Amino acid sequence: MEEISRIIIEEYCRNHNSKKSRQMARLVEMSYDLYCEGTDADAIILEKLIENEKDEELKEALIDLDHFIFP
Repeated sequence: MEEISRIIIEEYCRNHNSKKSRQMARLVEMSYDLYCEGTDADAIILEKLIENEKDEELKEALIDLDHFIFP
């Protein structure tokens, strides 16, 4: 996963306090743990985040995260 994608997502999470930002923060934390495996529920959450995201830069970062956690 490209580090810039993590930075974009983490910056969003720092600037927002919402269910969406908490979900994204948890998923980014998973990307730092080499032994962590995403669940089906995590995949669904990430898919919905990508689907509903309007900011193209953040959307690309989430897609990168998706490809990293769920190859």
